[in-house]
Amino acid sequence: MTKITMIGAGNLATHICRALSGSKYEIVQIYSRTKQSALQLAEEINAPYTTDVRNIKPSDLAIIAVNDDSISEVEKHVTFPKVHTSGTQPMSVLKGDKVGVFYPLQTFNKNLEVDFNSIPICLETNNSELNHIVTSIAQAISKKVIHLNSKQRKHLHLAAVMACNFSNLMYQFSQEICVKENIPFDILRPLILVTANKVQTNEPKMTQTGPAKRGDLDTIKEHIMLLENEKEKLNIYQLLTESIKSRS
Repeated sequence: MTKITMIGAGNLATHICRALSGSKYEIVQIYSRTKQSALQLAEEINAPYTTDVRNIKPSDLAIIAVNDDSISEVEKHVTFPKVHTSGTQPMSVLKGDKVGVFYPLQTFNKNLEVDFNSIPICLETNNSELNHIVTSIAQAISKKVIHLNSKQRKHLHLAAVMACNFSNLMYQFSQEICVKENIPFDILRPLILVTANKVQTNEPKMTQTGPAKRGDLDTIKEHIMLLENEKEKLNIYQLLTESIKSRS
């Protein structure tokens, strides 16, 4: 049985541990700087924990699932094969002859269940033996495993931020407009869902709709008037409108 040390106890670490639970992979220890989070995850998966980097337990593989700024500080205490889970940090941030990247492309919240089997996992390693190990782990919990180098992964993360985080900001703007005018935000949920579903089977360019796509200048002028006292939303509306028009 392959033994894994989990470095981190946050959202991603929690979901990886859950996905591996009951498989041929054993989580032998949880490390976290925070006792509460370490204890919570350790109790959930029935594993020991530590909050002292000097007591990190060696195993077949360490999965370093901490924030990007903490990777360098933590990884130097891990002297056995290790991978990090960052979308932006290069593989070279880890030091050793058996290092790599294990990057699940998804947004995670430990309180929300996800189907890990459908989550793409992006891999990179500097060693063939390690590559075999991490590929086996990835394939055990996901049907979508792909090998990308550090440069490709950085660009993928950029694309993911635009597709996910920026889209969510637009949802926030929409909700703020609805709240201000006493309109239930729930009215927009079916539209949001259909829009997201369209790109599952179509190129995004082919699914673009709206006044900018149609060249409906009167509607655009009306929207700009409605936003005249909300400079942030107005600037973004105008920028995105011009971008859509230039692609139509």
